[in-house]
Amino acid sequence: MLPLGVYIHFPYCPQICPYCDFAVAKVRQIPQRRFTDAVIAELRRRAPDFAAGPARRVVSIFLGGGTPSLWEPAELARALAEVRALFNLAPDAEVTLEANPEAAGEPLLRAYREIGVNRLSLGVQSFEPAQLVALGRVHSAGQAEEALASARAAGFDNVSIDLIHGGEGQTAAGAGSDAARAVALGVGHVSCYALTLTALAVDVPMARAVRRGLLVLPGDEEQAAMGESLRAALGAAGLRRYEISNFARPGRESVHNGLYWRGAEYVAVGPGACGLLLQRGDSLRGVRWKDERSATTWMDRALAGELPEAEREELPAEDLLRERIFTGLRLVEGVDLEELEAWSGLPVRSPYAPVLERLVRERLALVEGPRLRLTELGLDLHSEAALRFF
Repeated sequence: MLPLGVYIHFPYCPQICPYCDFAVAKVRQIPQRRFTDAVIAELRRRAPDFAAGPARRVVSIFLGGGTPSLWEPAELARALAEVRALFNLAPDAEVTLEANPEAAGEPLLRAYREIGVNRLSLGVQSFEPAQLVALGRVHSAGQAEEALASARAAGFDNVSIDLIHGGEGQTAAGAGSDAARAVALGVGHVSCYALTLTALAVDVPMARAVRRGLLVLPGDEEQAAMGESLRAALGAAGLRRYEISNFARPGRESVHNGLYWRGAEYVAVGPGACGLLLQRGDSLRGVRWKDERSATTWMDRALAGELPEAEREELPAEDLLRERIFTGLRLVEGVDLEELEAWSGLPVRSPYAPVLERLVRERLALVEGPRLRLTELGLDLHSEAALRFF
């Protein structure tokens, strides 16, 4: 069985954060039924491509956004039922829903739990009032704590929270305090992201404010100190760093994100969603698509029976191999070079021997048998290290 993920993008938000470049929309009234109908239409168009060839089993469904906790449970139930009807869904599949703390009461979360959602990802971002304001968030630290209590009362024992560090005025001590407060609440998974305003899909308000000198963010050294403070607090509480930005108690690692990092296939539907299909003939090749960002355009095209794509790219084995090295080196476990050679049908250790030797010499990586993994320094400089394979 080849592991397969399903990603569904729900684009609607009550407000749009000033740093967000995702495909999101703020509307007076969410077209709940029409949106769900469009999701089902695209799923039906995508499914045949993933049913051919070796058997594939869906091990994860991720409901991202946007704010998917605005999706009415009855409508979401229709979409999940369609996934079950179209794909071979593993009995223990991880089904994750992203939610905002200010709108995550127990009755709503219980309704999601009853239709099959078994993992929550709460967008907390910070527990510091000043940071919440700086990041454009509308919830309070108290509401974040209440959301976690509601999640447990609703039957969720697998909860992740997101933290963002590097906002205006934040310090290393503040970032460490956020992490300590998160683990004190008993969560099993924490994603810690540095605020990033470069190479975004759109020119976000926060980036414009920085360019105009209206906003000054912490520098690289301050960001690095925040990262160290976060790691120390999470490690002391027993959460292991298993990927550059992700920490978990044993058994609580994200199944869905693990598919991305390990080069697996994923069906993606919804505005701005990006998916990957792998095909094997004489050699490995892939197809990546990205859907229309506009929710209205995406729905119109999906409901007209089209594949609502904005972009489609054919990927030869060489590109897939480099991408898998790049994403795989995000993991603390690194990549198995022997396995990559078998997967891609291409040599890795011989042509990249000078790159491997240099990474080891500069203490950015370790080679242990067939496995290549980055050191702590290498993880902090991941892009610089991984791009040497391109």
